[in-house]
Amino acid sequence: MVAFDKKAELELAHRQMIEEIQDYAIILLDIEGRILSWNKGVERIKGYKQEQIMGQNFRIFYLPSDRQEHLPERLLEQAKIEGRAKHIGRRLRKDGSIFWGSILITALHDDDGNVVGFTKLTKELMDHEIG
Repeated sequence: MVAFDKKAELELAHRQMIEEIQDYAIILLDIEGRILSWNKGVERIKGYKQEQIMGQNFRIFYLPSDRQEHLPERLLEQAKIEGRAKHIGRRLRKDGSIFWGSILITALHDDDGNVVGFTKLTKELMDHEIG
């Protein structure tokens, strides 16, 4: 096991660990749901390059019918209230193709307990995982 002498080195290793994960899309969202950061898994699963999606609202990954029903906003609200929100449903890639995804949104808090943003974890589901 690698020993880390400095907090900065540990933080860098943590960031690199998250960035290198490819089987899960990991996104950092601000309080409004805008994309602040993400890992390589987002590009693989969702098809966007980082510069194409930064600053966009995560609603872009949801089908128009889910956006009309305010599903993304309801999930953020649930995460604010309960600390997290889970959902399995169809999601949209950049190329317009649809995939099944399992998501977990977790609220991030400041030192006073106020929600300041969210992490969103998405796993693409294969046919045998949906049923």
